[in-house]
Amino acid sequence: MNFHVSHLCRAVCTVLVSLCFFSVGCTYHGRIHRNIYKKPPFQDKIDLSVLVVTDRFIQQTVTMDGLDRYIPAQYIFRTDDGVAVAAADALSTLFTRVEAGGKRLSSQYDYVAEIDYSVEENNIHYRYAEVETDRLAWRDKRYHPGFKTTVRLTMRQPGSRQAALILEASRRHDVSLNALAKGLYWFNRVTLTLLYPVLSPAFMQSTGSSLRKNLEKDLRSCLSEIMDDLEENRATLSRAHDQELLPRRDGAYREMLEKTVYLETSDAHGSGFFISPNGYILTNAHIVKNNRDVRFYLYKDFPFTPFRNEPPFRYARVVKVNKQRDVALLKAEGKFPFFELDADRSHYKTGDTVLALGNPKDKFWTVTQGIISALNDYNGTDEIQVDAAINTGNSGGPLVLKSTGKVIGINTRTLKPELGSGMGYAVSAYEVRRTLEITQPVDGEKLERERIKNMPEQK
Repeated sequence: MNFHVSHLCRAVCTVLVSLCFFSVGCTYHGRIHRNIYKKPPFQDKIDLSVLVVTDRFIQQTVTMDGLDRYIPAQYIFRTDDGVAVAAADALSTLFTRVEAGGKRLSSQYDYVAEIDYSVEENNIHYRYAEVETDRLAWRDKRYHPGFKTTVRLTMRQPGSRQAALILEASRRHDVSLNALAKGLYWFNRVTLTLLYPVLSPAFMQSTGSSLRKNLEKDLRSCLSEIMDDLEENRATLSRAHDQELLPRRDGAYREMLEKTVYLETSDAHGSGFFISPNGYILTNAHIVKNNRDVRFYLYKDFPFTPFRNEPPFRYARVVKVNKQRDVALLKAEGKFPFFELDADRSHYKTGDTVLALGNPKDKFWTVTQGIISALNDYNGTDEIQVDAAINTGNSGGPLVLKSTGKVIGINTRTLKPELGSGMGYAVSAYEVRRTLEITQPVDGEKLERERIKNMPEQK
């Protein structure tokens, strides 16, 4: 008798363990369907040909976790083919010839359309409803899974990388389930998910189908909004499209801008500038963070699309970093124009005109002008306060004394708008020199000796 009981217990344990593994490993694999955009064409089409790029720009996998903390599940959707066809169908309502294909075919079309499609999981938020009676008061705490879809359309001329038009739309809503999915969902909650391993295939298929339909609905809605905006800007595309787009007119500041670089890491971007012909770059430590290498672009590389794994980016090696004073030194390979540092504090004073160069937000190589508001000692760091606009992305760029064209500081930070306006700060060139212990020209051999000396010993 004990023998049979032992075998029965062992069998039950085996089944339970198997069911646990089965339930934890539940995954739904779906795909955005083709031909989901079926709106009628605009009254007057534009007589141009457009290629919707199907490689490099829209291939991705959208992954969403379970709809409930108590129900383990994962939903994976392939979006590349369906999004490309939907975008082509949408554009065909405005242009006479629209096709989807690889970018290598772009020379055969008047415009190239790049589609960026992203879905951000936004499935944990709570809504509170407070109910009061004579004696009681309670709150209703509810779980609402949801997501946000963003679609960006970039229209480019095949002979130029510069964007002729960029349009973006986004949608966010709670996930809605079909009747079967809702029934299984609440049944699992009532039974405390004990029967979920048995019902999981049906639950996964029904909820996955509902999620896919939600994604397709948002995609259609975003594309519809973009097409309305595109139709309003048809004059921009209908003009002589074989002409060059409007050039930059940087005039006397171009020489300074060519010495300034655009820097980016996996999760941030900023500015920097050359201080030697052999590629030494100054920037902020908060841009570099803990990275060993930083990607950068030159003024001559413009136009380009940042955060893309495609040329014309380059890499600079991190040489020295001081997080306390927020300065960093990088090294790139090649020959470059460079700024001269002015570390003599007697050469400038309050009221002198200065220029702040950099790449604020999503703009590239800009110049703002102001005056020196004050010279401060901030926690032991020599700082220059200016009223020239310094925005997100300007960090690490040069602060130039206009009368001499020399760099007197590195743009570092600014106060939040609600705390004050016209209050930007730069670490002085004097502070940079004494902190990083560098001279001009930069002694590369000395820096290499220091790097080797500071390397951890191999055990």
